[in-house]
Amino acid sequence: IGRRMAEFPMDPMLSKCMMAAEKYKCVDEVITICGMLGVDNAVFYRPKEKGLHADNARKNFHKVGGDHLTLLNVYKQWEETGFSLNWCMENYLQNRSLKRARDIREQLVEMLEKVEIEQTSNANDIDGIRKCVLSGFFYHTARLRK
Repeated sequence: IGRRMAEFPMDPMLSKCMMAAEKYKCVDEVITICGMLGVDNAVFYRPKEKGLHADNARKNFHKVGGDHLTLLNVYKQWEETGFSLNWCMENYLQNRSLKRARDIREQLVEMLEKVEIEQTSNANDIDGIRKCVLSGFFYHTARLRK
């Protein structure tokens, strides 16, 4: 698994997520999340004069299950609009960051063939997607003692 992970020029945590995505048959969703994480949290913007509107726009993208699913939701909606600049402006999203995420995603799609991972999709398997993210970010977890 380490050799396959090394084929991806990205953080090992994200590579591990990609490897787990093959198991849970949600490769398409995980490469989108990896692409969005590759733009360093610069997806949303909040102008001072329209802070309330920007906050409401961000809330509209929220998905139960965490920020990773919210980022996936943002990308999928942007994709549905045909990668519209106007849609980004209306929703207080950084178009440049989303384009960068799309470029990263496209590069990852090209690399899937090299490591022999089939591009599967299962957008309805929220738990599977979360398990993939968890497999890569496992050391960001903690046990709660009561």
